[in-house]
Amino acid sequence: MNEIPRLEESFKKHKVIYLITFDDEGNSHSRPMTNFSDDPYDLIWFPTFRDTQKVKDIEENPKVLILFPSEDSEYFYEIEGKASFASRSEVQRKWEWWYLFWHPNQHDKFWISRTGEHPDRVIINVEPIQARVINKEKIEYIDKPYKTAYVRGK
Repeated sequence: MNEIPRLEESFKKHKVIYLITFDDEGNSHSRPMTNFSDDPYDLIWFPTFRDTQKVKDIEENPKVLILFPSEDSEYFYEIEGKASFASRSEVQRKWEWWYLFWHPNQHDKFWISRTGEHPDRVIINVEPIQARVINKEKIEYIDKPYKTAYVRGK
């Protein structure tokens, strides 16, 4: 993937980024996601559940966009990537880490079985393909669930 100055620093700084998927009609669906990754040039991952719009969209079209602000308030960084789903063993390993990240006081009482199969849990892996800087004027915000922001007119 092409390198862009200051993209990595901004990516590490933003713990909430937008994941944008596209349904079978080409409509975009955006939602804020927690950023657990440190390197925008490497695999980016998100825990979720199987019965979600984002999973349905990715099953139909693996193209995704990741959007987050740059240090300059007039611009955003956009990473185009190809999404896939992690193996069951990777899901088990990362899901426990993810849960404990959000609930560290539960470590001794951890209620999620470490050995059982949990078919509703999914990890979305995004392989970055290309990055670009876009002007905030190209981004439209909408007050609808799962359509908080989307990119238009690229």
